[in-house]
Amino acid sequence: MDWIELTAHEPGGVAGAAPPVVVRGADCRTGAELFAEWARALEFPAHFGHNWDAFHDCLTEKALWHYDPDGPPPAQPLTIRVEDAAQLLADAPARDLTVLLTALSDTATVQQDDEDEGAYPDGFRIHLHLLAKSEELPYLESRLRMAGFRR
Repeated sequence: MDWIELTAHEPGGVAGAAPPVVVRGADCRTGAELFAEWARALEFPAHFGHNWDAFHDCLTEKALWHYDPDGPPPAQPLTIRVEDAAQLLADAPARDLTVLLTALSDTATVQQDDEDEGAYPDGFRIHLHLLAKSEELPYLESRLRMAGFRR
């Protein structure tokens, strides 16, 4: 999955790309906190329903139109940086992390016949950087593996 990166170091930016959207993992320990923090960071619309289906819909719309909703899909992916990523859904049921990763993967991956097929150099409309302290990376990687993520 080339759209997701676990790191202890701030990833470098891509020339010409918009700065990353920053999500605070420490403010995403539960599902309700995650919905509120991602809605804040990604500027979801006021009608966002604070559930997984609404999260997926708003995330997809943001990824498709993060530059100009009246223009063509952007040529650069939406970059999301989750700081303190080891805390992401730490107090939520384990299933929530699986649902989050599935929603992110579905949104990130451009499928054949999507309206933005071929628009992105690497075929992904989202790049997710999960930043954690070096000593927390094994814990985070273990949680992601248990949630179905494989590197």
